Amino acid sequence: MSRFSNDEMKRMKMLKRCDGKSYSAISEIINSERRSNRHCTPRGVRACLKRNASVATSRRMYKRKLGFAERAFIDAEVNADREISGRELQKRLQEKLDVRVSISVINRERRRMGWVQTSTRYCQMIRNENKAKRLSFCTEIFVQRENFDDCIFTDECTVRCERFLAKQFRRVGEPSLPKPKPKHPLSVHVWAGISKHGTTDIAIFTGVMDSTGYQTIMRDYLLPFITRAYPQGHRLVMDNDPKHRNKSTSEWMKSNKINHWPTPPESPDLNPIERVWAAMKYHIRRRVKPTNKDELTQGIREFWSTVTPAMCTRYIDHILKDAELIVANDGGPAGH
Repeated sequence: MSRFSNDEMKRMKMLKRCDGKSYSAISEIINSERRSNRHCTPRGVRACLKRNASVATSRRMYKRKLGFAERAFIDAEVNADREISGRELQKRLQEKLDVRVSISVINRERRRMGWVQTSTRYCQMIRNENKAKRLSFCTEIFVQRENFDDCIFTDECTVRCERFLAKQFRRVGEPSLPKPKPKHPLSVHVWAGISKHGTTDIAIFTGVMDSTGYQTIMRDYLLPFITRAYPQGHRLVMDNDPKHRNKSTSEWMKSNKINHWPTPPESPDLNPIERVWAAMKYHIRRRVKPTNKDELTQGIREFWSTVTPAMCTRYIDHILKDAELIVANDGGPAGH
């Protein structure tokens, strides 16, 4: 095995650390610079570099600490692009500042600057023109001191045959227990309404609902509730789905004296029945755990029987809190 002089050791370190040469290339360079007939091999170069504890291996090629300029650069890059990865920051540091630093150092410095990685929080998409409509609507709510006493909030929802929650506990060091999940779970659709006087009956159906089917549901479920709970007058609140707003449905509601209270587009956060749907889906996954359509349908009806006027009132009164947030966000999402 060839021995290397101090000058050759320094030369090999520079070739490996700065130029990123391979062991084979380093051996060729060293042999070309030697005056003797002793030749080194790539294997000898590799063994020598690894034996020497002070050699700058691939890990030592990087800076272990970052200065003010590098930290400011990372902070600006993360602030401009909240989804940037450590590997992308590593590449940009090398391209922009000619600084080579490991990903672990970048992640450590990023944490020290207060940046933490969290799950993305989603909200409904709202176009700018609809933000102005939402802001005007919510402002009018406070001007009129709205209490929603005569409002009936209706909506449709899809409920899937799901048996497990999205999260579960496990002991430290214990693997998560896998739960079976069908690729296309069985599902049904529901329609219902809530008000401070209680709930309408719930309609459960499958297939696609068109305007004719929607009018049939309102005839069988909404009109009897209006007659029973709101003989003195009411306001119907529903979203802006095409089957709710087309000419046929509008004429049917007019002929049946249904008083529709229009709400801004793209505003599910202004319909409290959305919270009822969330509670129902939790009940299905946590309590019912259905395995077939009959169990799913029965679980939906069991939950609906537990929805009291007091619960409905609590959900409806929450609109005022959401409206405050919408006004504060200039018509943007409430954030719930």
